[in-house]
Amino acid sequence: MGELLLRLENIVKRYNSGFSLEIPHLELQAGMIYSIVGPNGAGKTTLLAILDLLDEPDEGELFFKEENVGTSNSLEIRRKMGMVMQDPYLFHTSVYRNITAGLRYRSVDRRIWKPMAKEILQMVGLEGFEKRYAPELSRGESQRVAIARILVFKPEVLFLDEPFTNIDKKNVTLLEELIKTINRKYQTTIVFTTHDLVQADRLAGDVISLVEGRVIKGSLENLFWGDVVDLEGLQSIKISPNIAVSVITECRGRVHVSIPPQEIKLSLRPIESSEENSFLGAIKKVQIEGEVARVFIQVRKEAEFVSMIPRSTYQKMDILIDSPVFLAFKTASVMVF
Repeated sequence: MGELLLRLENIVKRYNSGFSLEIPHLELQAGMIYSIVGPNGAGKTTLLAILDLLDEPDEGELFFKEENVGTSNSLEIRRKMGMVMQDPYLFHTSVYRNITAGLRYRSVDRRIWKPMAKEILQMVGLEGFEKRYAPELSRGESQRVAIARILVFKPEVLFLDEPFTNIDKKNVTLLEELIKTINRKYQTTIVFTTHDLVQADRLAGDVISLVEGRVIKGSLENLFWGDVVDLEGLQSIKISPNIAVSVITECRGRVHVSIPPQEIKLSLRPIESSEENSFLGAIKKVQIEGEVARVFIQVRKEAEFVSMIPRSTYQKMDILIDSPVFLAFKTASVMVF
């Protein structure tokens, strides 16, 4: 495990809308790539802004390398970080002037501007773009210029807010490779937000899941909510009018449930066990990622489940899109919160 870089303790951020971000404890290790995932309004951008010292929490403490940010020189710490917003603003001038703007503000020796800019432009795949007019770049290129503008300072932490939104597949691939290259070459800790759970798993060493301002341990791929009810003597949660998931919980009322995708088994025949939840569904999509297959199953047109199984297992089952399949998962594997 690497050096402890950032630590949050009892962080609370409240808004007039009634939403609040509440993080009792969170640690980020140096040199890792983290993704923050969650639905719209979960608090991803708020958490990113607090980590980057752009926003102050109403309660709690933030530590950088075990130094309390609230009692130290926060400007000095802030200069060790950099953040690229979802829609980064580029100055209406050349790419070169955009990248060197921060060097000018920090009174960096002009003699090293060009070699620094050249190195960073090469890093982000925009070598030769120095004289291009920044506002005329594509969205993907603009993202990379904004990242380059931060990278000239060699930050210890790079925050990226929804960097893959509204860019084409080619630029998504380029940006993913860039993130890995920055992390590998400079040992930069990178924290990015995304809605793409598959991308988060593929790119990040650790995934932080947010729901309604809270960090959860469960998967967002099989996240449902419903009411706790008693059905035939078993505790269950109705996640739709005709689908009830058996659970073991002391919770009451309306709750969230999460089923890890790797805990969901698939079979061509019914699975009968008192310890299992079992449903008949139809396969709607399959994503192959190396030796793993993510299988998306629609149940009763009311809920979609995601199963993560070995690629070899999926191939042996010889199932196609719209094929019927039974899915099952143990009651004990269902997380309730």
